[in-house]
Amino acid sequence: MAELTSPEGHLIARGFWGPRYEPPQQIADKVVAFLAALDGVVGETLPWSSARLPGSSIAEPANALRAISEAFQRNTDAPHLGVTQAYDARGKRVEDVSITTTVGGYSDSPNVRNAFVLKWRGADVGALAVPILRRLVSVRDPDWAAVTSRTLTRALAEVRPAGKPGPKVGHLTYLSAGRAQALPGGLDDKQLETLDDGGIIIGSGEGDGFLSVEGATALQRRL
Repeated sequence: MAELTSPEGHLIARGFWGPRYEPPQQIADKVVAFLAALDGVVGETLPWSSARLPGSSIAEPANALRAISEAFQRNTDAPHLGVTQAYDARGKRVEDVSITTTVGGYSDSPNVRNAFVLKWRGADVGALAVPILRRLVSVRDPDWAAVTSRTLTRALAEVRPAGKPGPKVGHLTYLSAGRAQALPGGLDDKQLETLDDGGIIIGSGEGDGFLSVEGATALQRRL
């Protein structure tokens, strides 16, 4: 497997999906499920906290539901936009990790998307990329997701301007079954992995490994 590193010392996993109404309990369940899955990836129980619940573990179901319910109550003017939450933790394998989500939105506006963003820093950030992306996809069921870096994001800005709708390619990219149908032909089969849900991961770490900045920008031009 090729080594995936970042000049900035951290990587970013992002997932996006369209309108999807989710009540607080469902969102809380998914938060807890993802945090538990992430603990399994890093091999320790991360002490997640929230600015709204300082000193309380957001990984506890009751605390997660409380934080999310309070966020919905504050958002009575525009519930269709969903709610934004942020959590952070420090561990042994991941020195610094944070999550920001905007979820539960059911607006049809193309400028409003549900989103999940996880940033992590550590000595072996690349080793976590594939399992983190897999768990993001499994729990959140996004339309598309990617593992990227600030270096790659800057490079892609010249290929696909910020704000333009549609998937942004990463060192690893997930496309749902529907999105995957639009993939161009001629891609290297060694970098395509079809998941049980019909979605595809591009640059799966198998074969030639993760997509480089150059490889990702070349693919972005073709999508």
